[in-house]
Amino acid sequence: MDAMNRLAAILLVCAAGCQGLDDNNAHWMSMDELSGMFTPEVGSGTRRAMAAGGTLRVVTYNIRDGGADPTEIAAAFRANGNLANADVVMLQEAVFYPGEGTTRISRLAQELDMGWIYAPARPDKDGTLGDAIISRYPLSDFAVMHLPIAPRKRQRIAVAATVSIGDQDVRLVTTHLDTSLNITDRVLQLRPAVIELPEVALVGGDFNTNPYAWQEGEVPLVPTSQIVDTDQAPALDDYMDSIGFSNPTAALGNTEVRYGIESRLDAVFVRGMTYGDRGIERDVTLSDHWPVWVDVKTLP
Repeated sequence: MDAMNRLAAILLVCAAGCQGLDDNNAHWMSMDELSGMFTPEVGSGTRRAMAAGGTLRVVTYNIRDGGADPTEIAAAFRANGNLANADVVMLQEAVFYPGEGTTRISRLAQELDMGWIYAPARPDKDGTLGDAIISRYPLSDFAVMHLPIAPRKRQRIAVAATVSIGDQDVRLVTTHLDTSLNITDRVLQLRPAVIELPEVALVGGDFNTNPYAWQEGEVPLVPTSQIVDTDQAPALDDYMDSIGFSNPTAALGNTEVRYGIESRLDAVFVRGMTYGDRGIERDVTLSDHWPVWVDVKTLP
């Protein structure tokens, strides 16, 4: 089944199960539009901007429920030859608990000598849970988007920043989509964050592209391959391809294991850049997800 037919088939099967996302006028908000518990935290790194012609290694990693201690995550990155050279790391399920004094993202970024932005999505216990970007090179033009919400679901966000390679700006976006969405709603939840990005952009995160169709957004239906392949990952790849993004790591396999079931949930989508080496680091076991990385360069 080719890409367009595959996407059309899944959309048809899932259409009856669409939950009707609340399009809360999702738009990019600058730092000064966010306040109170939703105020992002930004910290500066120590490096200068990357020189023209350089290769940027970008990682996405869902650290799960706030993650292991930042020192453990930093140690795992330093011990892994591919992650030790990371320039930008997009992180999902980051937390901040005021009782800990500082955000875990700030501690992780400082351990790795990086700058950072942490943006809360919603309350979590006595703190907040959200997403983050840390970078070896300066970040600028920060923005946050509250994504459309599915019924009975919690707020999801996208976080954006810009990193420069020589005189070329690269827009970075990370997000963490809902779990129990069918592909139609998954595309609709992601779309506001990606549809108007500049030509040179990277979109990374946990897209929760599980291999199920969902009944009423609650009950996963076992795939029935004789009717249609319900795996959402190829369908989301097809959607992103339709707006100019490639997924360099799609052929590398699954990115998460839970209850003994492996799924391809995480990705770094690339537009307006070339890409080279890439990988999934399955020896890093601090989360139920594995770090996914890709090397990118701006076009000549």
